[in-house]
Amino acid sequence: MIKGLLFFLVLFAKPADAHLNFDLKPEFDDSHTSELDPYAPRGLKVSYLSSIAIQSVSNGVPSGTGSGNYFKLGKHRFIITAAHVVDDQDEILIIEKGYVMTKARVIYSNSNSDIAILVPEQKLRYTKAISFRRDINNQMGEKTYHCGHPAREGWHISEGLLTGTNNDVLLLNTFAWPGSSGSVVFDESGRVIGVISALRVGGPFGLPSMIEHIVLASNIKMLDHKELKAILKDATE
Repeated sequence: MIKGLLFFLVLFAKPADAHLNFDLKPEFDDSHTSELDPYAPRGLKVSYLSSIAIQSVSNGVPSGTGSGNYFKLGKHRFIITAAHVVDDQDEILIIEKGYVMTKARVIYSNSNSDIAILVPEQKLRYTKAISFRRDINNQMGEKTYHCGHPAREGWHISEGLLTGTNNDVLLLNTFAWPGSSGSVVFDESGRVIGVISALRVGGPFGLPSMIEHIVLASNIKMLDHKELKAILKDATE
């Protein structure tokens, strides 16, 4: 038995001049991540861990802010946000926790569903890429979670309820201010329900304002899972 073990070790031992290129550094660095309640619903956790802020730039000048979330599907890494956050912009900057910035490009945008997909120039370091799973049942009273960046005040987690559906639009009883547009909405188990879209009414002096507690979200079922795979594949070829 001992001879057999020695033979096995010799057989699989690397040569003296061999070099192993294993990268043991984890993809996600949580050094800028706040401690989360270990008993919090998974939907709340992933909404925070995968959340990023988006700064759009037009003609060299910052033109708006929004939110989004970072996902993985096989080898692909991508961001889902609202189309109106990134449409007609010259440059898109992703802002991670620790305020690290990375450029991203738009690979898909649908103004009808108000959903867009971005690919960062490199894998994000301080944002966790979570597995993309959809919830298309849309049951009334279902708890929802999203993490936005209202008024550039950092990462703000909101809880709500799904209170209505109308084909490609979901009505949520939750909290969202400007800067939260594009935040992905999750159910309790961490599946994607939709994307926060702009719900605006007339504000003072003709300025638009978001309604507090009544928020519209684009239904994620408008983004076909097979179509998503094809979009990501085309973007990397």
